[in-house]
Amino acid sequence: MFTKIFKQISKKDVKIAGGKGASLGEMTQAKIPVPSGFVILSSAFDKFIKDTDINIEIDSMWDRIDIKSTENIEENSEIIRDVILKKKFPVDLGKEIFQAFDKLGARYVAVRSSATAEDSKIDAWAGQLESYLYVTKKNLLENVQKCWASLFTPRALFYRVERKFMKGHVSVAVVVQEMANSEVA
Repeated sequence: MFTKIFKQISKKDVKIAGGKGASLGEMTQAKIPVPSGFVILSSAFDKFIKDTDINIEIDSMWDRIDIKSTENIEENSEIIRDVILKKKFPVDLGKEIFQAFDKLGARYVAVRSSATAEDSKIDAWAGQLESYLYVTKKNLLENVQKCWASLFTPRALFYRVERKFMKGHVSVAVVVQEMANSEVA
């Protein structure tokens, strides 16, 4: 099982749902009105990496990173994100995600990255990864892959190097949440 609805998640689930996913689960359990949704657990990303053998490219990327060179970071970022985005989405995983999407009953959703590395007083993943709005079922899996790839944007790579999260296991969950049209911000 690679997806969980918000009410199945709590603050204890940061490692599988990421900080954003765990917070939304906690708010849902507290009956705070948030748009409905589900989390594609970090185990889905880990399965994707394993099934597609991307771990080899990721490991070699870390060996090539030169923190003192912005061009080097940008180049390696582009290479690994292209690898992730060009890989075929595992059929069984896609099927489960589509089932969760259909149960949600939303026409449009927000697809939001949710880092599994714990935030602390000095480490915060907020703003490091990407989110996509007004996503339909047709482009859902593409946007999930974009969220996964955002773990390797130049900004995220630099942050990981700076915080010494380079080769340690950092994964990403993806929040899929009913799109709420805001009238005021």
